[in-house]
Amino acid sequence: MPAFVDPVHARLEELFRAYGARVKGLLTTYGLDKHGIDPADVEQEVRIRLWKALERDRSGAFHASYVQRVVASTVIDALRRAEVRAAEPLPEEDDDAPVDLGEGPVGPERSAGDVERMQGIERCMNEIPERRRLPIALHLQGFSLQEIADLAGIASAEAARKLVSRGLEELKSRLRELGYGDFED
Repeated sequence: MPAFVDPVHARLEELFRAYGARVKGLLTTYGLDKHGIDPADVEQEVRIRLWKALERDRSGAFHASYVQRVVASTVIDALRRAEVRAAEPLPEEDDDAPVDLGEGPVGPERSAGDVERMQGIERCMNEIPERRRLPIALHLQGFSLQEIADLAGIASAEAARKLVSRGLEELKSRLRELGYGDFED
């Protein structure tokens, strides 16, 4: 009995037989090692993106120029992630010494104030129309605009950006009315 062969997987393997050497060559020319990025990880990400593209467009022809664009955008994303990860190293200190966070102990006044602030924020969020409330909540949790669009059932990342932007302005305005001060943009 012949084994089932996934047509998308077969097309992906065909693409990499045709363009795999070109992909590896491009990854080498970008000098990813200098940025602490493993080219094999980027190659894997290229495979995933091509696989997703093949799933979306099963009849499409993916030429060298398309594969090259996928490689370039994947490398750019990897470089951006590496730049974000790059941080100043923590100073070497005695591991047994207590860490000073500069805040001191949390007293009942501060604890009560934090609870009151959170309740105020929650009240303000509940006053925002439902269409904007979920996108704002997802944005505040760190989701990307595309992820917000997907999770909230919004047509596009641009539409999600507009909802988040308008919703945040409304949230800031309501928080200012409660006396929570000004906000950085």
